[in-house]
Amino acid sequence: MSSGGGIAALLVVLLVLAGCGSEGSAGGGGSGSHDPQDVTVFAAASLTDAFDEIAGEFADAHGDIHVEFNFLASSDLAAQIIEGAPADVFASADEASMTRVTDEGLAEDPVVFVENRLAIAVPSGNPEGISSLSDLEDPELVVALCNEACPAGRYALELFETAEITVEPDSLEGDVRGVLTRVALGEADVGLVYVTDIAADSKLEGIAIPDEENVVATYPIVALEGAPPEAAEFVDFVRSEAGRRTLSGHGFQLPPAR
Repeated sequence: MSSGGGIAALLVVLLVLAGCGSEGSAGGGGSGSHDPQDVTVFAAASLTDAFDEIAGEFADAHGDIHVEFNFLASSDLAAQIIEGAPADVFASADEASMTRVTDEGLAEDPVVFVENRLAIAVPSGNPEGISSLSDLEDPELVVALCNEACPAGRYALELFETAEITVEPDSLEGDVRGVLTRVALGEADVGLVYVTDIAADSKLEGIAIPDEENVVATYPIVALEGAPPEAAEFVDFVRSEAGRRTLSGHGFQLPPAR
């Protein structure tokens, strides 16, 4: 009898402890550990290096929030969001792609957080001796550009129109990373990408385009409708002094802080 009573008492203690453990893990707050909140960020391909660094800094400050990225051309990201892809934050390399999303009622009040410029990308050593935008008219050169569907492609067409030149590309890529790869591998003699892309790749050299000929690429960001509060926290961090410092370090130009 005493042995049976001891076993029963032990079972009661174990059940009480199990109940306490369940209560602690189910609660939303308190000191108990809990699974990190996932935030999915759809961002322009040109933001890859800067946002990867920002994500590390954000994790240091918000260890309970895990950021997942989808880097593509902004136009492709906008299409995915409109089609229902699970995204919490959208950071676009142009306002046109963002407008497609806001016009669908999927976001409100995006803000411009950085600006960028185009630059001429050539392989390290500039073997073809390219020195200006007009050199891209040379039919002997293999030219890589982004297609018109993505912001960098549209910016390039605007640039050519302003400079009054005609460029016949040999390769049209889906985003700036495709152009970078072709030039870095020597599959193209020259390409047009963002200033920030060249700064991030030691296999490339950049040739500046005069400001009076260049275009300004504006990058808006927004937390999407239905996203968890942590999405707004990520947007706020990107726009914070720490985020701006990192973006500037990657070559982006900063609008006045708001």
